[in-house]
Amino acid sequence: MRLYYLDERESARHHVRSALGVDGERWNDLFRDVRAWRQELRKRYDISPAAELLPLDLLGPREEPGGGRDGWVSPEEGADIFRGGLRLLEEAACRAGGIELINVCLEKGARGRTDEVSLGRLLTRINTSAAGASRHAFLIFDQVREEPITRLYRRLRVHNPIPSRHEVWGDGSPVRNIPLARIIGGPAFRSAGDDHLLQLAGFVACALLLQEQGVGAGGADLDLEHAFSTLNRVLNREASRRDRQGVVRR
Repeated sequence: MRLYYLDERESARHHVRSALGVDGERWNDLFRDVRAWRQELRKRYDISPAAELLPLDLLGPREEPGGGRDGWVSPEEGADIFRGGLRLLEEAACRAGGIELINVCLEKGARGRTDEVSLGRLLTRINTSAAGASRHAFLIFDQVREEPITRLYRRLRVHNPIPSRHEVWGDGSPVRNIPLARIIGGPAFRSAGDDHLLQLAGFVACALLLQEQGVGAGGADLDLEHAFSTLNRVLNREASRRDRQGVVRR
């Protein structure tokens, strides 16, 4: 079994979805790495391991409180924490494998319901990756928009028309129905505040969005538009052979 943690981010122009996939036998190892990282953040910045790490909070400008740190970090420190979470995933994948990232980034307005289309693209790639590894997949989402996510998943379990990369499939048809047979159990929903891996999936989606849209004045000094390039071996490039980072863009 492979567990996938899915999160999304969007701007005025782009809708990004990221999935962090972890093989069941690698889950405990990754969890130990994340727990050790969160303990280090508590020592260095007084950030409780129970606190939810939100990229916008870490990277946005804030005034320092007058009475001690109490988990406060500067934007520079927040950027280091942000990049550290991405490095954790990359190093875990390099060390023992069994971890992958699948990413979708669509421009808004080009294909109707971008949020629904992006989710369909992501679920299809998860299904393909699980099938290629002779595994099944289980999906874990943040507790937002449960009804439309569940509705789309149920539809794609039955009817998921996929166009051929080469105009037609081997049987001559331009579209083939490839249901999400490898994704089982239905999507589960958890609070990201209680799930460190969901938070890291959010880090990945945010890093990709920053790469695509760039950053404004002040943020450019933190080199955030290059944070996504921290990821290399952990990226599933088979998700889109058209893109050097494997990002699905159409």
